[in-house]
Amino acid sequence: MTRMMAAAALVLAAGAGGALAQALPEGAYELDACSGNPYSDTRIEISGNRILFYESACTLTPAGPVPGFEGAYFYDGQCSGEGETWTERYMLMPSWDNGIVYVQPNWAGTYAYCGPATAPAPAPGGSK
Repeated sequence: MTRMMAAAALVLAAGAGGALAQALPEGAYELDACSGNPYSDTRIEISGNRILFYESACTLTPAGPVPGFEGAYFYDGQCSGEGETWTERYMLMPSWDNGIVYVQPNWAGTYAYCGPATAPAPAPGGSK
């Protein structure tokens, strides 16, 4: 997964006790629409103040609300994956259909809410 896709997954905020700075449901999300594929590299999982995604994970800290955009917040992310670490600022806000809108410099996307996260079965062809 590329760094940009990993960063696109950052949708969660750390707050007091791990609470979200905005009302985003915990669970699974997928870029644009839910495919049902638990191995999709566009699938993410929000849990507490962490977001898990294909080959990367981030811990987010709220940096403040976005003036003029109801429900939108800036977040500072501490991320790691594929042997690298990085920090970046992101803007997240709820979408009209229970999903999320994610914005970073030079990229934006909409993620659909796909329901509570469930542990996927082992990948086909994996070791037995």
